[in-house]
Amino acid sequence: MTTAEPPPTTVAIATLRRPLPRTATFVDVRSLVFWAGAAVTLYGLVTWLPLVAASLRIQPATGVLSGIVWLLYGCAFLLVLYRMELFERRSPMTVAGALAWGAFAAPGLAAASAPAMHDLVAAVLPVDEAWISSFAAPLVEEPLKWLGIVALALIPGARLRSAADGLFYGAVVGLGFQVSESFMYSAVLSSDGTAATVWAMLILRGVVGGLWNHPTFSAMSGAGVGYFFNASAGPWRRWGVLVGTLALAIVVHGFFNTPIVNANAFISSIIKGVPVLLLFLWVLRWAHLRERRTFAGLAADVVPDDLVSPADFRLLATRRVRQGLRREATRRAGREAARTLKYLQGAQLSLLTATHEDGWDTPRTIELSEDVRTIQADLRALYAAAGVVNGPGLTPEPAPVSSRRIRVQRWAETTRGRLETEGARQMVRDAATGATEKVATGAIRIVRRRPVAQAPVLPPGHLDDQAPVTETLTLRRPLASTPAATPVVAPASESQRTHEPQRNHEPQRADDAGDAPANT
Repeated sequence: MTTAEPPPTTVAIATLRRPLPRTATFVDVRSLVFWAGAAVTLYGLVTWLPLVAASLRIQPATGVLSGIVWLLYGCAFLLVLYRMELFERRSPMTVAGALAWGAFAAPGLAAASAPAMHDLVAAVLPVDEAWISSFAAPLVEEPLKWLGIVALALIPGARLRSAADGLFYGAVVGLGFQVSESFMYSAVLSSDGTAATVWAMLILRGVVGGLWNHPTFSAMSGAGVGYFFNASAGPWRRWGVLVGTLALAIVVHGFFNTPIVNANAFISSIIKGVPVLLLFLWVLRWAHLRERRTFAGLAADVVPDDLVSPADFRLLATRRVRQGLRREATRRAGREAARTLKYLQGAQLSLLTATHEDGWDTPRTIELSEDVRTIQADLRALYAAAGVVNGPGLTPEPAPVSSRRIRVQRWAETTRGRLETEGARQMVRDAATGATEKVATGAIRIVRRRPVAQAPVLPPGHLDDQAPVTETLTLRRPLASTPAATPVVAPASESQRTHEPQRNHEPQRADDAGDAPANT
């Protein structure tokens, strides 16, 4: 029977159990959630493709132009999302899965359920058509996008481990939805064959409204999903954040759709979008601060200091600090050192990310630890060749410790361990018993040095006239025939007689014997 391996060490234990990833991406054939999400995405694709084909048949030229424009826009926006990340580097396959949910599953399901929600809102709220659409669309679209984020959180390989992770994947899902929906609007409105309509829709929904559109709405609700599955707070607080962020996304989406401003479309988008953007930036800062605290805890408590110490993490906490260190390395040691420092920073961040996602002492963290050590050695060599001491990006190496200090530290650790396990009284008893046994059965060697001025004058030509003058007395356990109070002075060995100065063979007095008692 084999003992189960202990789980990898991580910085904190969430309230909900976090299963360890079985795969490198969200593609996990043993996960029922993965297969359910794939089936829903396929259904949405089948539902959405006929609408796309109908839009292309109306005007093929402007339809194809709309597709190309919005695909390029999606790639550019995705790069911006990556730049917003402080530490994590997401799996491209998992990002593609989030995009697929937002581009196919959510629009396809929305196309089937939006008419029913529209009729329900119209029956409940006796308002104008514009207000009905502004209420009905968020109630359908935001929960559908939110379900994709929840599915990623339930798949271990997706590694959704924090509120910042949920915010990122929520923005990716929203980006997929925005690209798909904007393509449909552009293709339909440009059915007259003019490309100017396509560019106008790109500026309105992409450039101007892109900062407060579907990626912003879904990012807010995604942050709540990441918090719910990974925070160590109580259930009421986690459920409150989960439901509250989803409600917040629905409200801001509805507010953006409402016809409260009847001015120009661009002016209306800016007036209604700026408050939404400010609210999103507040959520973004909250998620990033939580992530930074988590990584600081990993550097302080989990990852060894020779790989990423707390001082190292302070140099990795922001992009501005990392870029400043690389500029300083370029100034002091050249571009090669700056390039190596950039590799080291990336390796250290990858190690922290792997520890956060998979736990410490896993194959992924072991491999990344070796990478960090190798790059650290290369960077130290470059700094040494340039004559740089304590180069930027490297923690100064500790001073060498003397062997005596090491022995003292080991003795202190051993003593501390015995105090914790045995107690002070038992340690004193053991020490007294050991000393008594050594005195009773062993030999105690007493070496006394005399000053050279008191040494006797040696005859000329003595071989060891420069040797130090010592007296060696060996006290042994008394024999059976000898009184217990009278120790026996053992004769010196042959080597001692050779190297010690000659003495008169007179009975030794008590004052010459030092600690030896006088014979009675």
